[in-house]
Amino acid sequence: MNARPFPVGLSEMVIGRKIEQRFGLLGLGRLLKLVELVVVRADRSTTAPGLSAVMAWGDFLAALSCNQEDAGEFLSYCDHARVLDRGDEGGRLRLTLVGELVARLIPPDAPAQAVGERLLFNTDKQWVEWFKSDLNCPPYLLNDSATRQLFRRWCVTNVTVDEVEAATERAIKAGEAPHPAVLHDHLKALRLDKLRALA
Repeated sequence: MNARPFPVGLSEMVIGRKIEQRFGLLGLGRLLKLVELVVVRADRSTTAPGLSAVMAWGDFLAALSCNQEDAGEFLSYCDHARVLDRGDEGGRLRLTLVGELVARLIPPDAPAQAVGERLLFNTDKQWVEWFKSDLNCPPYLLNDSATRQLFRRWCVTNVTVDEVEAATERAIKAGEAPHPAVLHDHLKALRLDKLRALA
């Protein structure tokens, strides 16, 4: 994915206003620096949604001119606001820009994702958010360790939102509540049907 090096209108975006309100202009500057760091170091070989980069914690702290505590608070806020996913990769910091922020970085002439590939998530948190917003799944179920493990499995096996929606239709027709464990069984059945159709 090619990206513009500068998110035009950052201060007018919802996240820009929230960051400025919470952390002041210094926070807005740090958000801009974070975007630049990720864009410059982005892994272009991935086709997953978002821009992702891995960097040493020391490099990140030096670039944002802050200490570990301030960086942790800032990243947690951004993670909670769903503009980035923070991860750990061998003791190094992995940052993935998502949501409104990454949408501003994708060039307008970039090819749109095919409908069958829409929302191919790469973290369990993204599935949690989708289930919460689209299926009104209760928080206790979403935060259950078995559910989160299912979501991670879906990420690894490239389950798309379209497949989950098809599994939801099957569950409803079968008179079952569309809970993640139930949908997982229907996903397996859907994929088996696809394999049989190819045979």
